[in-house]
Amino acid sequence: MSRKASLSAPSDGALSWQQVQVAIVALGEPATPQQLEQLHSLLDCFVRENEDPKASPHLRASAPDRLDALAALLGRADVAKLSPATQLAAVASMKILCRRQDVRQRCTQRVVDALAPLLDPASSGATAALASEAANAASNLCYEPINVGMVLRAQGVALLLRLLSSSWAEAHMNAAAALQTVSFQANGRAALLKAGAAATVLQRLSGSSDSRGDAGSGDGGAGAASTTEAKLLQRLVGTLHNLSSCAEGVLAMRQQGGVAAIARLLDSQHPGVAAAAADGE
Repeated sequence: MSRKASLSAPSDGALSWQQVQVAIVALGEPATPQQLEQLHSLLDCFVRENEDPKASPHLRASAPDRLDALAALLGRADVAKLSPATQLAAVASMKILCRRQDVRQRCTQRVVDALAPLLDPASSGATAALASEAANAASNLCYEPINVGMVLRAQGVALLLRLLSSSWAEAHMNAAAALQTVSFQANGRAALLKAGAAATVLQRLSGSSDSRGDAGSGDGGAGAASTTEAKLLQRLVGTLHNLSSCAEGVLAMRQQGGVAAIARLLDSQHPGVAAAAADGE
């Protein structure tokens, strides 16, 4: 299947989502290896062309794209079993699609229900890369308040907290980003507090070198948190900041020693982390 099999490429030469969707809809049941190879090629091309938000053709496009066909693809057991790479590229594509507000606003519960199981480290076929991309997609979706409710109904809070507590450190940053976005909404904060999120977030926070107070130790600052860890810390503190916007959240943080944990980050070697901690206090 060529890129021009059904729809011509847009004027800038980039692959449109409509072209990819044609291939998704045409996928047989069960899918053949050849079909999956062709679909993976298209999804991979779409992801590569749009990975950088600053240069993303899809972010500038105006076609009325939807997530339904992609959700159906994610729910197919044959795709997950025969081509994990296709499943991963599909989730990465959802992350990209959900950067656009109009696409997020067309989200349905079916879409979220297909995405949520991929957050679970204990689910069949789960990988750190897949869960991380799923968390990124969930984070983008939750910029629309109505979608937060859908994530709650899909047990997304419990799954995100489980992911943040997992051994998959590479997925923690995106899990924290999704928790921060969810916690911006009142219903999200209530669900997080009910699930004990303050304790979970603070536990992950305490595991960082910055939070332990040894960020500047070692030769040449070798103990400083990496850039990825710094972003993680900012998102964790951002989540705590959102939780503390209600009395229940303040109480939960105090009970878990949250004030002292955030205060230690004021001495972080990373300006963004120190600024987030100052804002959080």
